[in-house]
Amino acid sequence: MIVHDYYLSETNLNSGVNDQELGIEVGRKKKKIGCTDKNYNQFYPLKDDLQSLPQNSTLIKISFTLKKPYTSKDEGEFHIIDGRIFENPIIRDKFLGLAMVRPSTWKGHLRFSAEKVNKYDDKKKREIIRRLFGSEAGEENALKGILYFFPTFFEKDAEKDVITPLNRKTRTPVGGKSPINLEVMKPEQKGDFYLLYFPYPKGEESEIKEDLRFLFKALGLMFYTYGFSAKKTSNFGVIKESLDEGKLWTKSNGEIKEKDFLNLDDLTVE
Repeated sequence: MIVHDYYLSETNLNSGVNDQELGIEVGRKKKKIGCTDKNYNQFYPLKDDLQSLPQNSTLIKISFTLKKPYTSKDEGEFHIIDGRIFENPIIRDKFLGLAMVRPSTWKGHLRFSAEKVNKYDDKKKREIIRRLFGSEAGEENALKGILYFFPTFFEKDAEKDVITPLNRKTRTPVGGKSPINLEVMKPEQKGDFYLLYFPYPKGEESEIKEDLRFLFKALGLMFYTYGFSAKKTSNFGVIKESLDEGKLWTKSNGEIKEKDFLNLDDLTVE
């Protein structure tokens, strides 16, 4: 595996970080392995990558700041923190030890938000969603989607939080249920989201514009309304409307066109 070879290479092992800092704790990676060099950036695409892709391929970069906490569920794992078993750890990259959002998580939450897009009849919406995301599990005539997702890494470490289960109607604590311990990324933490739209096989120009308009609406709903957190109540996983950076790169007539935006509502199709 490329990642495995990279992190065990002589160059990185002799980068000035001592063996203790490179060590891995049981159930939780030490962040020191990723502190001397922002190696996770190599997993992100570059605008020049579009040169080798079909016409109208589009790369979106959204640099965001969390408005509400983000949490995820690392199935089958637990951490030992302060001498206690912590059963709801946030998902971390196995090599970097950084809290992350997996590509499959992004895809699932964006598809959920796509289902909520208004002003499309059901047939048209299903057609666009299937084209963008591919077939659902178990569906005949399987179709691969034309959206490609990338991981998002958080440089800051997760923090502990406690949530008291509430009755949905009365919003009062539920008797007999213990508080839930979670690891969360607190508000103000930053991350980069990358998404590639890859129109293959080649579609009509009008179809591509339709796809992108729909996609931009779904992105707005995911980031501003529904969030991308395992916990969706209390607006967990939503971001601040003002972005740290927004980039839209499109391959057009052999050139890479670039557009800046600082709010997802500014994403439009020309």
